[in-house]
Amino acid sequence: MKWVVCVVFVWSCAFGIDTKVVRTNIDSVQKDTIVFDAKNLLVGESGVVLTKNQTHAIIIASATIESIENGRANARFDSFDTIEQHYLPTPINKPQVGDEVLFRSFYNRAFVIAPNQESYQFVIRNNPKIHFMHIDLFAAYLQQESLNDPKPKHFREFCPKYSIGLVFIVDSAHTKVFDCQSFALLETQSPPPSEILHSSTLAPFFSRISHPDKPLGSRFKSNDSKDYFSYYDALVQKQE
Repeated sequence: MKWVVCVVFVWSCAFGIDTKVVRTNIDSVQKDTIVFDAKNLLVGESGVVLTKNQTHAIIIASATIESIENGRANARFDSFDTIEQHYLPTPINKPQVGDEVLFRSFYNRAFVIAPNQESYQFVIRNNPKIHFMHIDLFAAYLQQESLNDPKPKHFREFCPKYSIGLVFIVDSAHTKVFDCQSFALLETQSPPPSEILHSSTLAPFFSRISHPDKPLGSRFKSNDSKDYFSYYDALVQKQE
């Protein structure tokens, strides 16, 4: 019996959040909402709408699932501005019945917000299907922007630069998995063991450049994340 329990635990760790790309077609369009087969999608997941011309599929809108009822997903769509294309014309097409919606195209790429290196590595080990970008990239982004406290809008701005779909945030009691664009909570995982989780904390999170020489401008901005658990517990609770 113990062996079976262990196998089930390892299986659940190795196969956590579903990262397989989902494609389906729009059944109806109502003002700024599209409806389609929900498949195994979750409320809060973000994706894109594609339409086809003679030779190519073109992204014409972004979409975020707002509700799922009786196997049908209702998603709000908006203009697609995640990736700036200064030298290409902006698509003016509106989603139509038959256009394709694509979800989870970047869910195999993520990064981790954690209080220390041991917690950071714990999350990565327990999500082996996901390619984790190093947290130093996000730390460098915040430093470049003279920011101390990462907020949802900063995650949204950063993730497209590296085609990242998910953000894992370790709070005082859980590991929470968020869609990086909608910042909707998709999954709650077990936290690192307490002796690891609370052994030490770095601000604003673990990275190899956690204590850089900050630009003068950042010294006049909020620095609530210096208390790691207080800050991220509050950040996570606002999204639930």
